[in-house]
Amino acid sequence: MITFMDLAGHHKYLKTTVFGLTSYCPDFAMLVVGANTGIAGTTREHLGLAMALKVPIFIAVSKVDVCSRGAVERTLRQLERLLKQPGCNKVPLAVHTADDAVAAAQQFAPAACVTPIFTLSSVSGKGLELLKVFLNVLPPLSNSEQQEELMQQLTEFQVDEIYSVPDVGTVVGGTLYSGVCREGERLAVGPTDEGGFLRVKVLSIQRNRSSCRLLRAGQAATLALGNFDRTLLRKGMVMVSPKMKPSVCRHFEAAVVLLFHAGTFRRGSQVTAHVGNVRQTAVVQRVHGKDELRTGERAVVAFGFLKHPEYLRTGAKLLFREGVTKGIGHVTRLLTAEHDQNHENQQHRPPPAATAADSGGI
Repeated sequence: MITFMDLAGHHKYLKTTVFGLTSYCPDFAMLVVGANTGIAGTTREHLGLAMALKVPIFIAVSKVDVCSRGAVERTLRQLERLLKQPGCNKVPLAVHTADDAVAAAQQFAPAACVTPIFTLSSVSGKGLELLKVFLNVLPPLSNSEQQEELMQQLTEFQVDEIYSVPDVGTVVGGTLYSGVCREGERLAVGPTDEGGFLRVKVLSIQRNRSSCRLLRAGQAATLALGNFDRTLLRKGMVMVSPKMKPSVCRHFEAAVVLLFHAGTFRRGSQVTAHVGNVRQTAVVQRVHGKDELRTGERAVVAFGFLKHPEYLRTGAKLLFREGVTKGIGHVTRLLTAEHDQNHENQQHRPPPAATAADSGGI
């Protein structure tokens, strides 16, 4: 069974697209390009986002029915040039026959550098059969061993959507990251604005609009919570097993690379940080080893959430943005409030004598 998620193509809805890529952890991304418009600025941006998050990409060139053959070929040449650029290093693979589609699916999963390109028309139906063949052959990224390993862990459900349904009550939608969730199970949801967790009971589970009694790691579903107060919930929360001691923090460190910035990136800069299903404004508290960062530079950066603490895992992918500023990285350490305060106090002391080890790079 394949689940499709339609993300926004317009630049002003970029935060929705980023949330979909980071929160839902898709196996693959299909980049849709209009043959009549060619490569737009958002096409390059979405391609860059998927590559930064290491999501394998294949491309569908649509609306070939309203274009001349020359216009379609011009768009294909633009795509091939873009994919072959040093920053991408992709191998474009045009799909013309069913054999091409099967070969593309078989080469696509193990080698992320291969990028299949389909030419489609939703009006005439041209190319749609080839895309179906490709999707039928395409294997999932996670294997059964990884799935079993995740299912042995404690329950952790990411809250991505919150609804109020008549005669049902509060319903949350999201993905089960690890463990197994059963109907009637009692979980803890949080963190609240104070960093705590609240007890909640799962009354029923639905997958693809059908009721089910059991949810396994990696599956997306909606959970009914009955008369639980919806105002206590927000996107970015997690529902975890009461046995778990979740790592809640307001401050964290991340190894980042600044993809683009018009000026300089320094202490006090505010960005929108995306870590999994968490999306919140964060302040740069310090840049280790440097006063500021410029485009293309790497560093370990300490961030602090502006509003409330969040549940994070070390190693989780981080994507941050603010206007034209964009950067990626991964969480390296979760900081306590006490640790952060101690560091602030130390900043007023004279620096220690430099050692040979201090001159090393990151």
